[in-house]
Amino acid sequence: MPAKPVVKRLPARKGLFAGFKGNVDAITIGLKYLVDPKRFTLIYPNEYIKLDPGYRGFIVLDPKKCIHCSSCARICPAAAMRMIKRMEEDPKTGKPKMKLWPVINYQRCIFCGYCVDVCPTEALYTVPYHDIVYENMAEMDWSLETFVKPPEHPTAKEGIPVKYIVDEEKGLVKVRAEEVEEK
Repeated sequence: MPAKPVVKRLPARKGLFAGFKGNVDAITIGLKYLVDPKRFTLIYPNEYIKLDPGYRGFIVLDPKKCIHCSSCARICPAAAMRMIKRMEEDPKTGKPKMKLWPVINYQRCIFCGYCVDVCPTEALYTVPYHDIVYENMAEMDWSLETFVKPPEHPTAKEGIPVKYIVDEEKGLVKVRAEEVEEK
């Protein structure tokens, strides 16, 4: 037997200006936050969020530790990690040998850290930042040469480190990172 449809009725209007009052209230709240000096907008790049230890940022490869097992590429849920072939000299025999190396596409990466966790030799590691600006999408698809060195992070050199804390009276408040560390 099919389900019986239920007809809901909208509440009756409370006068001609009820909707107008709601709009005025919304605009009033917006203006209040516009002039309130206690905004917590991050003024990037003059400020940056100081991240906690253990934060998962960009992934970097240590080529000396890599055993070319492809575990990182197989476990990646976003298919951001892939293996590329490179001819290299075998240190034991001195003959050229094909090796697989991981590279990453940050257009796809979701920073889950599975590749770092699954690596048996800890050849992949994370750096504690992820806010890097690219001029075009092609720059986000890293080559092996780019993947083996940590990315530049100029914001950490020129900006002011800040943290967001929850104050019981004021709500979410932005403070300098040094003030949080002193407490």
